[in-house]
Amino acid sequence: MALLDGKTHKKYYEGNNLGGYQFVSLQDVITQFMAIYVGEEKIINKVGRTEVAFHAQRALAELSFDTLKSFKSQSIVLPPSLVMSLPHDYVNYTKLSWCDESGIKHPIYKTNSTSNPFQVSQDADGDYLYGDSFSTDDFQLALPIRKNDWDATNPGLKGKTVARNTLGGPGGDSLSIAHRPHNRNNVPNVGHFVSTVYKAIDITDFDFFSFSANATTNAAGTQTITTASTYIDPNDSTAYSNQQGFSDDDPEISLPFVNGATGDFVTPASTVRIGLMSTVPSENTISQQMGAIPPSPNFSADIYDIGYIEWTAGESGIKTSDVFDVDDLTGDVYIVITSIAPWTVNDAEAAKDVSKVLEVVNTVSSVVIDLVNPINKLVAPNESSTWNKYKAVTPAENNNDDYANDDYQRVPDERYGLDPAFAQTNGSFYIDDRLGRIHFSSNISGKTVILDYISDSLGTEAEMQIHKLAEEAMYKNITYGVLSVKSNIPEYIVMRARKEKIAANRKAKLRLSNIKIEDITQILRGKSKHIKH
Repeated sequence: MALLDGKTHKKYYEGNNLGGYQFVSLQDVITQFMAIYVGEEKIINKVGRTEVAFHAQRALAELSFDTLKSFKSQSIVLPPSLVMSLPHDYVNYTKLSWCDESGIKHPIYKTNSTSNPFQVSQDADGDYLYGDSFSTDDFQLALPIRKNDWDATNPGLKGKTVARNTLGGPGGDSLSIAHRPHNRNNVPNVGHFVSTVYKAIDITDFDFFSFSANATTNAAGTQTITTASTYIDPNDSTAYSNQQGFSDDDPEISLPFVNGATGDFVTPASTVRIGLMSTVPSENTISQQMGAIPPSPNFSADIYDIGYIEWTAGESGIKTSDVFDVDDLTGDVYIVITSIAPWTVNDAEAAKDVSKVLEVVNTVSSVVIDLVNPINKLVAPNESSTWNKYKAVTPAENNNDDYANDDYQRVPDERYGLDPAFAQTNGSFYIDDRLGRIHFSSNISGKTVILDYISDSLGTEAEMQIHKLAEEAMYKNITYGVLSVKSNIPEYIVMRARKEKIAANRKAKLRLSNIKIEDITQILRGKSKHIKH
């Protein structure tokens, strides 16, 4: 039963969990609660572990706010912008201070006399200004154009020739999509596949969406083959796999053409479409003429249920989409690239006799996304005039350490109306909850600012632990939480559990307050109180 059996001093002092003995993991608390507090002839005769886990997490969060010791902190050198971002697991602050050259913390006091409101832009007559166009200042993202940064509907497109389509990119700065004529299963007719890649984009916080892209396609034309290829017998699996670079059991490998013909061959006009879909595109890549029932829907522009732009028949360059309304959508939409070269038997009459060098290549060299605000929305600058004035002023305490102020000092050595809340030289701050930032006065610029704050202790698995001095409070909180939502539980039992929870919380708070008689003695001595020894 001993908790330290098997753990040597050396293992502890050389480990990375110093002081960990004072905590119990939330997982252990849940396990022990299920074993001891739940069962026949107990107040809680039956409850699921998931429900206990929920109430345990709620109890841990509530105890973190009021009872448990706060030890989270974050330190930065305050930049000239005088702004500090709130931590990702921030719930509330306990103290803000700046650190001097001696490492001593100086408290910074909150001011309630200013803020950073949403400031409406106005014209010279004071009328409100509305956005008559879409601003791209809110969010702009240039997507990486590398094959491994996109998901392919046919995974084989990444890095090797599959279904006589390839996906690559010289230098990793473009998508080069090659399309070759294909006689699937060695049928006489020449056919083709469609290449499709996509990427998920989170548009939850945006109302409208637009994008631009740079692509290149091919006009219909001819391609000259001057050197005949060597015929490889498809029945000779060893020679075939060595020549093609594939294993002989790859189901997507097409058979080689029968002969290496030379001459001029007709090439088709190719197409590239880039657009938005609310769902992932189909994995089917086969055209109808190659025997697919049904054929791939990716050949049709109808897959883009939000919108798209298109390059075809030799078009190239940068195009910009319309602005799409995504206000009703949440989560991910998919930006999808489809590339098509519709080879047919008429386009390349002798294609079945041509080596695999006959191909058409489309490229996509950039995709830039703009997530924007809607038309007719009030226009506001990034910073309000109130905040600009607050950070620009030099606080009086910088130059007047004695707080002399002509407004309050009518007679020498007499002062009236001074507010003690502002009688300090450490500076001030306020928290802009709308933007999740802390704003400081200008006299703190360049100083090391320390934020001590509390969280709910649920951010990571390592955080989900309870101090042993508050372990009993956890059990009482879980008990009350479970009983309060169960049916057919007598009210007096629920009320008893509530009283036990309150008493346990109070006891945990007293234990964790860590008040020592020596500390009280020193404080009272500073107050000139006579302390008897």
